[in-house]
Amino acid sequence: MNRRGLLLASSGLLASPLASPAFAQGYPAQQGETLASGWRMDVLARWGDAVLSDAPPWAPQSPDAEAAAAQFGWDATLLAVFTPPRATDGVPRAVVAVAHPGVDPAMIYPDGRDRPEISAAIQGVSILNLERRGRSWVLSSGGYQSRKLGARTLCRADGPAAGQLGGAITGIFGVGAGCGAAGRLLLAESQASDWSNRLSGQVGPAQGWVVEANPFEPSDIPVKRTALGRAPQAIAAQVAADGRLVVYLAHPTGLARFISADAATSPDALSAGQLAAARFAGSDISWAPLGADAWQNLPGALTQAGARPLSPGAVLAVVGDALVIGAPGQGAAALRATGADSARITSLVPASLAAGLSALAPDQRGQIWLGTDATPGQGAAVLTPDGRPALVAPRGAGIGGLGLSPDGASLFTCIRTPGSEPGRSFARPGTRWPDFTPGVPPRSALVSIERG
Repeated sequence: MNRRGLLLASSGLLASPLASPAFAQGYPAQQGETLASGWRMDVLARWGDAVLSDAPPWAPQSPDAEAAAAQFGWDATLLAVFTPPRATDGVPRAVVAVAHPGVDPAMIYPDGRDRPEISAAIQGVSILNLERRGRSWVLSSGGYQSRKLGARTLCRADGPAAGQLGGAITGIFGVGAGCGAAGRLLLAESQASDWSNRLSGQVGPAQGWVVEANPFEPSDIPVKRTALGRAPQAIAAQVAADGRLVVYLAHPTGLARFISADAATSPDALSAGQLAAARFAGSDISWAPLGADAWQNLPGALTQAGARPLSPGAVLAVVGDALVIGAPGQGAAALRATGADSARITSLVPASLAAGLSALAPDQRGQIWLGTDATPGQGAAVLTPDGRPALVAPRGAGIGGLGLSPDGASLFTCIRTPGSEPGRSFARPGTRWPDFTPGVPPRSALVSIERG
């Protein structure tokens, strides 16, 4: 690893709890972002920026569904960062996936009135090509992998519900969580039900699943993997020692684990497998196998199996050999396997440090970085492994996801919904970040931060 790749390292190792320094005193949000001394930030993509090379210019005063389907969405949460095969030009590149789960008419439309077809085009998932130029990451215009998944995306279903859902399926809606593992992008349509009233007849049984997409090949058709059940609020995945794919699924009723029947190298590894529920007994965890039909109502199956309910807003991440699970106001803990179907909890992040915990991610040394939403007295922030803020987001914004760049020098994140304070609107936002141009609304953005 080069020196730049070490810039994100510090002393907060996974095995030790994070410190709780002066951040607890609060860092109020300002009109713009606040960076700690020695840090810098680059804005990579904003609401309305082109995802497809032929996307028309952003025109917020006259929104259009065709344009929105090719542009970066209004809300933004980083889901995963992938390293593509190295090209002959030797330029470092990354492929990132960003979800656009929400659409607030008051902040998006000049008159505050919802336009469901346009809103459906705004939501979805942007897959973007980034490349390293000098000291910065930049958006690669016209990158091969760049595309927008959303209301018009053609999908197929597999697994136990494939027969009842039929062959071709149109639409990916309400992706609120996701992850990357074994070269796969997994998307959780956790907020698909929010769109059922908005788009009568367009959102139904074919939506609300875990969707697998190929981040490197735009011609591959995304697959609704019904064996994993419906609508987890958080998802994480890893390849097990025996080569099978393990997917963790957080529901309000408990934590589930799916182990694929086939090896992770199989194209349809997630077509079938075994679901299990996490049972907690103090600091010990056992995985209880669920019945073959648990996928039909996984939340109910978790309750029946004696799983412990999870707090709203739970987040998951795989860090080395551990699954890290966190929740707002409850901090985070690592679950380390002690056997094939058992694990033990290790405390990592005290609740006092993570009142608004919204994201967590490891760096190359297995250290935990945190993202928070705004809480009374302090703004949303990205916290380093020693608990200090590297970035405080502008007013009304939250931190949407975290991910390390392939070279280890930068941290990618999204500053989501800036200016969206109670009572604010398109015409009167809390801030006009990042453009600060009169009449231009605030814009969620994918950004990179690093030292130097």
